[in-house]
Amino acid sequence: MSVSFPSLAFFQALQREMRAERERFSRLGFFDTTFGVRVLADGDGASAEFALAFEVFDCVRISEGIASVETDFVVEGRFGAWREMLDAIHELGAADTAHSLNTLTHFGEALQVRYDDPDGHDKMYRFAESIQEFLDLSARVDFVYPDGSRPPARREALRRSGT
Repeated sequence: MSVSFPSLAFFQALQREMRAERERFSRLGFFDTTFGVRVLADGDGASAEFALAFEVFDCVRISEGIASVETDFVVEGRFGAWREMLDAIHELGAADTAHSLNTLTHFGEALQVRYDDPDGHDKMYRFAESIQEFLDLSARVDFVYPDGSRPPARREALRRSGT
């Protein structure tokens, strides 16, 4: 059954996938942060906010809304920017350089990192690889966008020929 992006169910699906990949995440090191995800509507629709808490190698808590949650930082962007990243992940199996969280937040044009404390900003970049791996798990999730459309189908891996 499909889940919708953005939704609590979408992030819970990523949480389940992460728990199935404990060894993969343990190789990246401890991952201790609570951050927000804010998906701004492209048009007149409502924005969506989620808080994700990580401890050691696990996503321990996901909640809708961030007003009552103490976050280290918030990753914020228009729905279109999030969709572009998720489409690339779904099509390629993981984000490419142009669609990675690091690239999309670096200049603050597509996604922005909001924080009150410089330590929070530091955590975003300290844990960027783990956060990206978490988001890359969306390649395994059956999801739809609010308009009912789906991300592109997975591209076949390129095969090298010895000739």
